Amino acid sequence: MSTPKKPRSARPDPSPDSFAARVRDTMHRLNLDEREAADYFGIPVFTLRKWATGERQPGAAVLRLFDVLGMVEAMAPALHVALIPPASVPKRPRGRPKTKAD
Repeated sequence: MSTPKKPRSARPDPSPDSFAARVRDTMHRLNLDEREAADYFGIPVFTLRKWATGERQPGAAVLRLFDVLGMVEAMAPALHVALIPPASVPKRPRGRPKTKAD
């Protein structure tokens, strides 16, 4: 007999000076959804979700690169725009590809 799972509770918003808040702020400021933000940061969506909820913290190198992205955004906006993934990129289909037999 299995015990029933506890319902997931909503996570509180991260403190304003946390890395999670910086990730959320960047996503909002650049108008990126999760997939676009993950592409922008060069990480899997799963990792982005963990960062955005504060469940996981990146290492020192990632924190420094995050600072560098902020400097590029401030000092070279045209270059920074080139780093943002285009919104028109089609999303990857889920599941296995269909074959003629399907």
